[in-house]
Amino acid sequence: MEVTKCICKKVGINSKNIVQGSDIEKLSDAGVFRLLKKTNIFVKLSPIQKARIVRLLKESGNVVGYMGDGINDSPSLTNSDVGISVDTAVDIAKESADIILLEKDLHVLLDGVTERKKNFWEFNEIYKNGNKL
Repeated sequence: MEVTKCICKKVGINSKNIVQGSDIEKLSDAGVFRLLKKTNIFVKLSPIQKARIVRLLKESGNVVGYMGDGINDSPSLTNSDVGISVDTAVDIAKESADIILLEKDLHVLLDGVTERKKNFWEFNEIYKNGNKL
């Protein structure tokens, strides 16, 4: 957990409330849901716990992105709204993902979202103006 706190501090993420997988194991879905409202970092989760969190987040109306590269990440990659993996991941993780990053840089995601928004707004303007741009 200390490594997690250190990384969070370096990237500016509040790590005041970190929950371990063992802490949620015996909780009901309602209990886990309450934790989700006040927790932004979970550590040492089993694949079942990861999938449970993805499910609960989606059921409560959230759009869920999940990033993983291992065999055990496949259920969460599949069940999230957007599954993200890397080109060095195991085959099942890549097959389960919606997006595969070819570079080891999360700015690629930001660039992709920015480009998608730009294209959407350009299409919208063309549509509204009847192709008169």
